[in-house]
Amino acid sequence: MLHVVTLFTIKPDFEDAFARSLRIGGDWHRLARSIAPNLVTADLLRHQLAPLFVCIDFWTSSEAYHAACNSQAVRYLLLERRRMAASSFELGAFSFPAMRESRFDSEPCQTSQ
Repeated sequence: MLHVVTLFTIKPDFEDAFARSLRIGGDWHRLARSIAPNLVTADLLRHQLAPLFVCIDFWTSSEAYHAACNSQAVRYLLLERRRMAASSFELGAFSFPAMRESRFDSEPCQTSQ
């Protein structure tokens, strides 16, 4: 799973429309799911004190995200989301760290006598 995190600032009078569109079931979200089936969902979080939102897009894999970014339709979709905002900044793409076996996982516990 790949998580793409984007920060948006929204003009105060447009906050409700932005949130309604990006939330699950909103216009942007429904369109995104039909155009990009490898986009699992997008979560939207609002800052407590400012018209600042964090959007986390959940993609099935890094490969699926990069393939989607090569699609003109997906690029347009992401551009339209940025156009709804006063400004935006993509923080980056994140995934859970791969767990490597440590020496403690393979060695039995040693007890002192």
